[in-house]
Amino acid sequence: MDNSKVQEDFLIAMRGITSTVYVISAKLDGERHAMTATSVASLSLTPPAMFVCINKEASLHGIIKKKQDFCINVLSNKQQELSEVCSNSDEGESRFRDDGWRDEGTLIYNINSLSNIFCSCTAIIDYSTHSVFLGEVVNVKNNSQEKALLYASGGYIID
Repeated sequence: MDNSKVQEDFLIAMRGITSTVYVISAKLDGERHAMTATSVASLSLTPPAMFVCINKEASLHGIIKKKQDFCINVLSNKQQELSEVCSNSDEGESRFRDDGWRDEGTLIYNINSLSNIFCSCTAIIDYSTHSVFLGEVVNVKNNSQEKALLYASGGYIID
């Protein structure tokens, strides 16, 4: 089977998987960055750890690559607009118009999210176009009884 066919079939298979939507946020030297992601998962409970996959061309990649802290904002089903803002081509402060953003030490997070998982980057695994960032969980805030924002088949699932 040729590689282009495998890639096409793989893309179709991945679109069929329902994923929770996250916004990954970090800051460096006062500059804030955020991006929408779905390739996020728990890694272990002891110690609590998560992993996030980020394209090497994303501006956030360079920030976390410097072994910075980051926050995984688990979006609620009322935060589709935030997801869209953080996935469009405009970067920088335009992604922080939502009034829910707060600073906490070296981290930035959105108080309106379902949960905020604060991580310290402990390892990086480079693979092709992406890096996998392993983060030890240093704090968690659970903020809402809402449902998670989900994405599948090229669109949001709003309950």
